[in-house]
Amino acid sequence: MNPDIIPRFTANNQLVISLENLNLEHGSFKLCFSLVYSIQSLKGARILKQIGRYYELETKDNELLIDLQTPRTESYNLSCGPEGIFIINSANELIKVKLHELKFDKEIKLNNYEDSQVNKFVPIIPAPRNTNFSDNFININKKKFKFNNSSNKEIIDTLSPYLNSLNIEFGFNEGFPIIFSQDDLKNEEYKLFITEEAITIHSSSYSGKFYALITLVQLIYFYQNKLPICKIEDLPEFSWRGMHLDCSRQFYTIEEIKRLMNYMALFKLNRFHWHLTDNEAWRINLNSYPDLTRNGSYRGYELLIPSLYGSGYHKYGGSYSSVEIRELVDYAKKLNIEIMPEIDLPAHSWALVQVMPSLIDQSSNYKSEDVGNYPNNTINPSLEDTWKFLNNIFDEISKYFPFEIFHVGVDERPKESWEGSPKIHEYMKNNNLNNFDEVQDHYMNKVIKILKKNHKRTAAWNEAALSPHNDIGSSGSAGKIDKSCLIFAWEHPDVVIESTSRGFDTILCPGQKTYFDMAYNNSTSERGICWAATIETRDIHSWRPLNNLTDENKKFVKGVQGQLWSETITNKEYFDQMINPRLATLSEIAWSSYSRRSWPEFRTSLLSSVKLLSTLGWNFHKF
Repeated sequence: MNPDIIPRFTANNQLVISLENLNLEHGSFKLCFSLVYSIQSLKGARILKQIGRYYELETKDNELLIDLQTPRTESYNLSCGPEGIFIINSANELIKVKLHELKFDKEIKLNNYEDSQVNKFVPIIPAPRNTNFSDNFININKKKFKFNNSSNKEIIDTLSPYLNSLNIEFGFNEGFPIIFSQDDLKNEEYKLFITEEAITIHSSSYSGKFYALITLVQLIYFYQNKLPICKIEDLPEFSWRGMHLDCSRQFYTIEEIKRLMNYMALFKLNRFHWHLTDNEAWRINLNSYPDLTRNGSYRGYELLIPSLYGSGYHKYGGSYSSVEIRELVDYAKKLNIEIMPEIDLPAHSWALVQVMPSLIDQSSNYKSEDVGNYPNNTINPSLEDTWKFLNNIFDEISKYFPFEIFHVGVDERPKESWEGSPKIHEYMKNNNLNNFDEVQDHYMNKVIKILKKNHKRTAAWNEAALSPHNDIGSSGSAGKIDKSCLIFAWEHPDVVIESTSRGFDTILCPGQKTYFDMAYNNSTSERGICWAATIETRDIHSWRPLNNLTDENKKFVKGVQGQLWSETITNKEYFDQMINPRLATLSEIAWSSYSRRSWPEFRTSLLSSVKLLSTLGWNFHKF
């Protein structure tokens, strides 16, 4: 009989792990698991090993009492128990266990959502800029449509994931006519006119034509065998309407990423931020450094990278080849999506330095630790090996991604990351650098030059240009980096005020509004973490990101982006509800800078959208 592991949170928010049917003596085995919040104190066991939030414990009792970091809500939920749990006996053999469902002595019930709806609304998300709907309709026989130009075959193929699932037929032989007109409009702008005789689409670009058809697909789904006679004129407020996916903490297949891109395109999102490296894994295959993915893309008990974030005893992970990257780039392009890679440096590099220890100063005897409890996770810019490595990887990766922007991370560098490194202090003296923030700026300016040589513009998280806005033991910039850097303002909604005041183009992505790893609310039955906030769908709808900005500041705001960090996606079944419908809602903000619709009106439209998405196989969280 396998040992039973029974976790629960007490009314006082203490995690209790009970061991039953153990048949093993305490002190003769290791209990291994991961958490999303760090252990602050522990009774009934001692920690033998900790990497990040992965723990190996030697137990003393059948009941472990654990105090965790206290989240903002001061309560825990289904994401907060032990994940990927297993036992290793004294012979170093795996003992399988039965992990019971996490229970709460003091349950906080799920939210009840008011069924706010209106009778008259536009069933399109994001809302077009101008619409004029008449009360008259045309009949659409069997949802068949005839294009006037056979050169549009590729766009039909691109739309096929929607058309096939929704029983819509676009073709060239029969059906209600769709006429395409090439006009002098802006990129991504379109006009869509539906009359008794035809549907006419005006655009100047592939993107405008594609978005007009996406709007038409949403209308066809809602109205089915009829369409309203109407005029729609539309263009976006922001050129950058993005979604980020953390593929380091959990691995997503190319097909899973394509599925997300199909969702993005349905709501006119046009930038995919691909987070390829972090403390937990290095995911991109490089000819120049094959060991990075050979040894750094998989996790497991017997591997170099341990069983982080629920990955368990066995080998787990994967990586992306140059062939797969090209396939995804081509797929995204047809959906009007550009892919920006992110290689997160100089911190967030624990997996990297396990494979390549020459990137840290081996003569340093100082142990730094980041906010996620990873030790010595920051590469050292005073070393020749570091710059050889950076030149090689940026040269190679730049060839794989045609998009002009390359993200280099630069977030959450521990304040003491280079403390105790004799070579750093020599480097500082030789380059007239007074502190580690100036070292980071010096590093960043060299990286910007490397990427410029590769015809890329550098992007980074806000600590690359500013001092940190969260007190988590991290450091940032001395304010001396090149203004060409595109800044992703993530720490707080007010970060954009500082970044734009300093003249940096900025993407708005504050954790309090756009981090989809955040729980929806404080119910114990939810999933997600809440260091930044709890984020209901309605909270995103009400966000006005340009408030409190001067007209001059607004000139530097280039867009809005959602993020999914993957610590809590320990099962892919959790993926859909963390994103959907929050990302669809964010698309309205990204398209128009704020929602011009009341919550009841928007919610009515969103109900139609989630039904459409359900037909495409997406689950959703209630709202």
